[in-house]
Amino acid sequence: MKRRLLLLLVLAAVLLTGCAGYERVQHPPRVTVGGSNTIAVLFFDNLTDDYAISHEVEQEIIQTLSGYYRVLPPSEVEWATVRLGLMRGQAPDASQAVRLGQMLGVDALVVGEVTAYYQPVTQTPPYPTGRTMNKDGRILYQYEYMENTKVMVTFTGRVMETRSGNVIHRMRAKGEHSSDRKEILRWPREWWPADRKPSSWDLPQPSYAQVPYARQNAIRHAVSVFTEALMPTYTWERVAD
Repeated sequence: MKRRLLLLLVLAAVLLTGCAGYERVQHPPRVTVGGSNTIAVLFFDNLTDDYAISHEVEQEIIQTLSGYYRVLPPSEVEWATVRLGLMRGQAPDASQAVRLGQMLGVDALVVGEVTAYYQPVTQTPPYPTGRTMNKDGRILYQYEYMENTKVMVTFTGRVMETRSGNVIHRMRAKGEHSSDRKEILRWPREWWPADRKPSSWDLPQPSYAQVPYARQNAIRHAVSVFTEALMPTYTWERVAD
């Protein structure tokens, strides 16, 4: 027991010694907004049939950028856009961007539009996964099917710096996420005779229970693509002795 403890202590000391010569170094974003790193995210236009998707994209952008920038609350942004006469989802022109920067005290504005959203749920044909024999000696089969939920979202985002109103970053970002689940076919029966194989007509209606999870991850994926150039990167670098 003492030998094991001593070995663990020596191993820990070696690991600590190896890590002591490195430090995590932050590198600035590829796209810089300047000033005090303050950003306002304006309401995105929604070109889809899903009324809530633009709001969810906005919230994810705010949460992501808040890890490095000071991002204004949506209520302050709405106050300024209303005063300027901008409707929800209406992008400002260069002069309006400068004016918004003065009103809000921000260095940059994030604007854009959600252009596409899909959430198809597909099912595979039933396939046998179990076999048994009933009391009459008949062979029965159990069937299973796979259900795939796939969410895809696309938006175009732009960053306008408020000194001149110029666009300093523009990207069309696409995010998607898939979720699979297996289900045993239990209706109208769980065990099927060899001469009565189930078909796709025997499958239940597709379930949309996995959509919220896949939707959240698809939005997060798209936002990470858009904000990659706006966020700092980190590397581990050796510290000089």
